[in-house]
Amino acid sequence: MNHKLTVRGMTEGTVMAGLTIILMLLGNVPVVGIFSLLFSSIPITVVTVRQGSFAGGLTGILVTLLLALFLGPLTAVSGGLHYVLLGWVMGYMLYRRKSAIKTIHASVITAAFAALALLVINLGLMGFSPENIAAFLDSYQKDMLELYETTGMTGMLIQQGMTQTQATDMLVQLIGLAVRLMPAMMMISQSIMAIVTYFITVFLLKRLKIRIPRTQSFQNWILPGSFVWALIAVWALWLAGDYINISWMNILVLNALIVFAALLLLDGIALSMHLFKFKQMSTGMKAFAVFSVLFFFTGFLVAFILAGLADLLFDFRKLRVDNKKEQKG
Repeated sequence: MNHKLTVRGMTEGTVMAGLTIILMLLGNVPVVGIFSLLFSSIPITVVTVRQGSFAGGLTGILVTLLLALFLGPLTAVSGGLHYVLLGWVMGYMLYRRKSAIKTIHASVITAAFAALALLVINLGLMGFSPENIAAFLDSYQKDMLELYETTGMTGMLIQQGMTQTQATDMLVQLIGLAVRLMPAMMMISQSIMAIVTYFITVFLLKRLKIRIPRTQSFQNWILPGSFVWALIAVWALWLAGDYINISWMNILVLNALIVFAALLLLDGIALSMHLFKFKQMSTGMKAFAVFSVLFFFTGFLVAFILAGLADLLFDFRKLRVDNKKEQKG
């Protein structure tokens, strides 16, 4: 790790820290905020790549302290985990000339960790008390039901032949399922944001004439072979849930299955792109393929997950074999 800190590095770090604060503040603005948050971690990444990991780390600490000073400790913790830590990790991987796939993996793991850490912190603020958590969930459920009634969703269900009670019960079940899947949804959404941020960062670094490792084609992406054992373990726990009947463990396993399904989905899409030679298709055929997937979304979703599972077991592209040969060579 580079512990040298030059005047230029300090100046650039200070400027980038201010830019990070501005981008985070813009995150509260409707519509614009979504795009602003995608850029919030990039200034710290730029400092880390240009000036070294030590300067990038100090910049991240400065941003966190400024957030705590002006917006409070909770905002500082949230911003520090979501954007500062992600920006530093991404910058560190690029500074060390790690491959694109390793950088993306590190970024996704960081984003998922941040989402889980913030969830645990929020539960900790409620004292991990079942009564307080239940009260929060009841309040959340009431707010969501009011939102559905305001937006007319309840009325749409009634028009389809349901009674008011049936519509309310159905929405309550959907809300309950959404609450149970909240950890997985948070991890997946933050991971998607990390991947999008990575590609935006790469584009900006290229514009700044900064050399970075070449991005590997997505159709060559594959899950590691050891992943199958983790999947078997989680699946076994899911089957054992009917006999163990521990509520918190069932929720944990359910969220793990959703996360694994998302990873298998990516593997299945990569495999399909490889088999159907997506890169060699004409623009019209690519547009038709994307339209078909969106039109028959549910069917393709299941098909991609099953294809990912099959590829995990049989390695149709022989990528793991090639990777082992490269490492031995």
